[in-house]
Amino acid sequence: MSTEHLLRQRVPSLAESTCSLLSETDDESTISTKETTTAATKSKQLERRKSSIVEVANSTFFRKRLSTQSSLPWGHRRSTMIGISCFLFLLPIPCLIKSCCPFAAFMLACVFVSSFSSDYLYSGVESWSHLFDRVLAPIAFLSNIYAVYSLFGIIWAFLSLVAVKCHLMAMYHSKRNNYDEFVIYHSLWHATGAGLILLSFAANKGAGYLISLGD
Repeated sequence: MSTEHLLRQRVPSLAESTCSLLSETDDESTISTKETTTAATKSKQLERRKSSIVEVANSTFFRKRLSTQSSLPWGHRRSTMIGISCFLFLLPIPCLIKSCCPFAAFMLACVFVSSFSSDYLYSGVESWSHLFDRVLAPIAFLSNIYAVYSLFGIIWAFLSLVAVKCHLMAMYHSKRNNYDEFVIYHSLWHATGAGLILLSFAANKGAGYLISLGD
C-alpha cells in the first residue's frame, strides 16, 4: 500500500478526531457557562434575601416595636384608671387553667406584669418594659383568641374585634395628644380583652362556673 494511500486514510480520521475534541470542548464550555450562570443567579437571590431582611430590620415599624422608648407624646403621666385596668388580666387566668389552656393563662400573667410596668410605672419614659409589652401583648392576645375559639367556637373568638377597636382608638388619640380620650380607650382595651374572655366562659359554662372558681 502506497504512502499516499495511507495519508488519504489518516487525514479523514484526524479530521474526525479534531471535530470530536472540539465538540467535547464546546460541551464542557457550555456546561461550565451554565454552572457559572446558576451560581450567579443563586448569589443574586441570596443577596436579595439579605437586603430584604436588612430592610425589615431597618423599617420604622420594626424599630418602634423593639424600642425601649415610650410612644406617648405627653411624657410621664400616670393614670390610675389604666393602672387598675391592668389587674383585670388576672381574672381569666383560673378559667383558662381549669380549661387546660395553660399557655394562654401564662401569657396573661406575663402581660399583666409588662402592661402595668409599661402603661403605669414607666408611662411616657424610656424603659425595657415598653419593648416587652409590645412583644408580649400580641402573643397573649392571639393565644387567648385561639383558646376561646378552641373552647367555644369562632363566633366567640370574633368578639375580640371589640377589644381591637378600643386599642385602635387609643392609638388614634395618642397620636393626636388627646390624653383623656387615650386613658378611656386604653383602659377599655384592657377591660374588654379580659372581660370578653370571662363573658365567653359565663355564657357557655354558666355564671356558677366563674363563682365556683373563687371557692
